[in-house]
Amino acid sequence: PGTGKSAYAKYLAENLDKPLIEKRASDIIDCYVGGTEKNIARMFAEANSEQGILLLDEADSFLRDRNTSRHSWETTQVNELLVQMENYNGIFICSTNLMNNLDTAALRRFDFKLEFTYLKDEQAWQLFIGLMGDAINSLSARKKEALKQQLIAIPQMTPGDFAVVSRKLAVLDEQANINLFIENLQDEINFKQEKPTRSIGFSAEF
Repeated sequence: PGTGKSAYAKYLAENLDKPLIEKRASDIIDCYVGGTEKNIARMFAEANSEQGILLLDEADSFLRDRNTSRHSWETTQVNELLVQMENYNGIFICSTNLMNNLDTAALRRFDFKLEFTYLKDEQAWQLFIGLMGDAINSLSARKKEALKQQLIAIPQMTPGDFAVVSRKLAVLDEQANINLFIENLQDEINFKQEKPTRSIGFSAEF
């Protein structure tokens, strides 16, 4: 999450000068049997009509491994999506955070499988400069290097983490506060990595 999957689809659409038709699970899933399959067909028909790039977010909602299906409609949804993919001549992109849950037959139909992972050190530094450039440029070379080392010591950063912190500092009117940015970035990473200390739900003793 937050690594830029949807942003990459938008980047492709802009560079290819094509409209981006973006769909999420909530746009497609229907409470009635057969409704989801109809919505899948409509989604491809819309993309075909607009000659655009079709992005299906949360694709794991529709491309679950059929070997683990417990209901017939789960299988028919996958089948419908696979049939539509076969007949679609445009660019179709699926994004998911649950790659291991996808149907193997579905995966074979994708020509490219790209993993969006955490930022590399230099990527994180360049993104930081892009957001805090004016404040950083005023520092000496020694302070810049010390700041860079402090930043890249933070593990598992994503563009989404930077975006959250940037919005937070804008609300606080602290956009130029370098130390506060790094402090909040570390807090954001710590928050993601926290593990629940107990199970969520109810328990009973007999």
